[in-house]
Amino acid sequence: MLTEQGFARAISRLGKQFLSLSPLYEVQVTQVYFNSLMTNMAYGGARYIGTGRGFATSRLSFSTLFSRFSDSSIYFGIRLMLLLTFFSAAYWKWPVLYFWISIAAMLITPFLYNPHQFVMTDFILDYRDWLRWLGAGNSESNTNSWISHCRLTRIRITGYKRKRLGERTPTTGFISRAHKANVFFTEILLPLIMAIIMLVSYMFMHSRQNVADAANNNGQVNSTLIRALIISLAPVVVNFAITICFFFVSFSLGPCCAMCLPQFGKVIAGIVHTIAVVMYVAVFLLLWVIEDWNLTPTIMGLICQVFVQRAIFAILQHLLLSREFGEDETNVAWWTGRWYGKGMGGWAFTLTMREWMCKVIECSVFTADVLTGHIILFFLSVFTLIPWVDKWHSAMLFWLRPSRQIRPPIYSLKQRKQRRRSAI
Repeated sequence: MLTEQGFARAISRLGKQFLSLSPLYEVQVTQVYFNSLMTNMAYGGARYIGTGRGFATSRLSFSTLFSRFSDSSIYFGIRLMLLLTFFSAAYWKWPVLYFWISIAAMLITPFLYNPHQFVMTDFILDYRDWLRWLGAGNSESNTNSWISHCRLTRIRITGYKRKRLGERTPTTGFISRAHKANVFFTEILLPLIMAIIMLVSYMFMHSRQNVADAANNNGQVNSTLIRALIISLAPVVVNFAITICFFFVSFSLGPCCAMCLPQFGKVIAGIVHTIAVVMYVAVFLLLWVIEDWNLTPTIMGLICQVFVQRAIFAILQHLLLSREFGEDETNVAWWTGRWYGKGMGGWAFTLTMREWMCKVIECSVFTADVLTGHIILFFLSVFTLIPWVDKWHSAMLFWLRPSRQIRPPIYSLKQRKQRRRSAI
């Protein structure tokens, strides 16, 4: 066991820990431990994964890190960031900065400790690959895609159809369905309680304004609850409409257009997801206009929207969705219109209705992932503008002199020109 030899060495070691931003790392690790414990209690399936007790020396892509840490820390961190943004706008004090640092740790630590993260060319190519990752897997099955990541998260709740497993075991492996009693509190009741709390908070913010409006309008009051529910449910209703409309487009045109346009499913999915993102941004701007360009109640309305939709989707997923069918046949069939030859048999009609509900949920999740990813990328992009940031970053991670640092990959002249051209 190593011990510190003297006060000066102990201070030097403590300084290295802070210069390496180890407090941020500890916040992230603690959140991952907590999420692993709660997930194991709710869903089961815990297993040991050997890590080698080492540290990363090779660079991972943004999409890989985002998919690995989204459930454990990023989603939780972005919800806390919304709450803290409201609190900072309503009542800012300097001690709140501590909470900002803690929440930022949940969002950026997986990328902060990624070697050579801030190399400009690699950072830009990461963004391109992340956009490709978001749109992949809709014309043909692709395990390295956003839709596969979304399905694996949903499979923990729904499980697979057992009869289908008898014919062919999915490549993702068998995952048993979580028992409703285990997930009732954490995945159904808790989101519902949080949604009610946020709605009550939003109504309380407007209580004085409603009294003043009632005095000015002879007792007529605009219901804040109705406004919050409309803002929360409007994007979901639009998602219901656009998904069923484009389903008929893909069903009628997909089998013919696929012969001349192999990426037809990817194009249709991209259009639907883009409309969903634009709709959410438009609803936020509409809410901002309704609130007379006052940022504080606008953020509170956005928080209500997030938590109300989270509660609705939790109820739909845990109580109404049936088991997952096969590997990725229904998702590809939805966007391409090729429902034949998938081995669905008598399940075809019910799977169509089930996939419609899944697509409505996926549109909202896709919007959340796109906006969250862009927030993280925008924050990380600031560091890429610092001169010699890669050397400083490598020194922070490995505590090695610039002459002894772990070098980034060496590319040939042709590869460097191609990467530079792609980045431009």
